[in-house]
Amino acid sequence: MAKKLDYTTRQSIAKKVREGVRPAVLAREYGVTVRTIYRCAETMRQIREERNSRTETVVCRVSPADLAIFDEKMKTAGIRNRSEALRNVIRNTNGMALPDAELVEALNSMKGALNKVGNNVTQIAKRMNEAKQRGQPLPFADEDLTAIRHLAGHVLDFADQVRSMAEGRRQRLELTISDELKRLAECNS
Repeated sequence: MAKKLDYTTRQSIAKKVREGVRPAVLAREYGVTVRTIYRCAETMRQIREERNSRTETVVCRVSPADLAIFDEKMKTAGIRNRSEALRNVIRNTNGMALPDAELVEALNSMKGALNKVGNNVTQIAKRMNEAKQRGQPLPFADEDLTAIRHLAGHVLDFADQVRSMAEGRRQRLELTISDELKRLAECNS
């Protein structure tokens, strides 16, 4: 006669299967067939789905400063906990997770200029290495060094522009998320 498993035992088996325990090991542990383990895991999965259980996990690393800002925005919006806030954001992105077309266009336009600077730097390094290998003095005149400094200035300017664009994007997203959390809090009230 087949062994009857209670609901708690079936839940335990299903959890262990999800955690990666082999069905043959579980079958021996619970004194049932491997087929029973598979049926049990499938039945419990269907029950979770029917009950609209939250079975998936989303992991995201943030800095302490970003987490503090998020917590403050949640508190202001009247949302009880991070999980609730993140579920609301996932359900109601309203386009805020889409790439910023303006930022992408600006970065693509800078790409060509940065490639030219990179090629020039490579040529300079090549000439310097060749001179060093031959034991010769550097093959650059004062005007060449001025041009090198000019290129370095371009690279630093590009870095500042990219940082500025990224910060602007972050601030716009922060405002969008704040507005979205407020709207969701009002909907849930």
